[in-house]
Amino acid sequence: MEDNKQQKAPDLIDTTDCLEAIGAIRSMKNFLFAVIMLCLIVTGIVFWLERAGRIDKSGCTCCGGCAPTAGVCKTGNLVVDTSAAKETVQPDVVQAASQISALAESLQVAAARELPSESSAVETVEQTAPEAEAKTSQPQPSAQEETLPGIFRVRPSCNTVVMVVKACNFILVIASTMYCLMLLMSLKISLTGRLGGINHISRAFFISLFALVILLPWQVLLPGVVTGVIYQPKELLCGWSARAKLSTFWLVMCYLRFVALWLVVVWLFVWSQVRAGKWAKATLRRLGLVR
Repeated sequence: MEDNKQQKAPDLIDTTDCLEAIGAIRSMKNFLFAVIMLCLIVTGIVFWLERAGRIDKSGCTCCGGCAPTAGVCKTGNLVVDTSAAKETVQPDVVQAASQISALAESLQVAAARELPSESSAVETVEQTAPEAEAKTSQPQPSAQEETLPGIFRVRPSCNTVVMVVKACNFILVIASTMYCLMLLMSLKISLTGRLGGINHISRAFFISLFALVILLPWQVLLPGVVTGVIYQPKELLCGWSARAKLSTFWLVMCYLRFVALWLVVVWLFVWSQVRAGKWAKATLRRLGLVR
């Protein structure tokens, strides 16, 4: 009898220690999951802001590699050929210039036949023309923008977007790596303490590993081979934005790159979190704490 009591006492102590460790790991795991979801949502919002044209790219430093006079626009790992677009636009520009010159000559002939009294009106028009041009040169909000609430009228600058995306990328890599480590520690504690729920925690760990692999920016490590969910600001603001304007194929590829992969990673992290929750319930149920 005494031997049985001595064996049960250490088992109870070990189980209690395992439960305390699991409680600490669970709280940290939930916090990391919330951080990952927040960063993913922010990067998704940045993509939709760029597609809606709500980012002010004037004075943008990340798009310095795109020269409008050159035939090729280099944007990081992407190279966009703009010569074809120029060839299609050039005949229209020449035709419009010839029409404008012909119209100007006809106006000069008509102005020469007018009375001298109308010269004062012409002078007033010439004086007011610079003022009108200055007013029109300033960006005026459209009728659709005026109906939006004040917070939705804000157009973040390109440099602000670059800082936000870089910060989210850094946090995503750290948080997702630590999330996988938390699940691995939970798996080891469950095996050591024989707490049960090994099926759920094992699946959660492997799902989180798949999410981490898809999340990492492989286009930086292996350029031109594979890409990850994490993107560089230059890649979004200049590279894929310029390619999406060339054809429908690149537009579809843009949405696959920034929307489909994003949804896959979000789904994997949510699935892993659900599995981890089932593991916690199975552990408490085995110990008799929850029915």
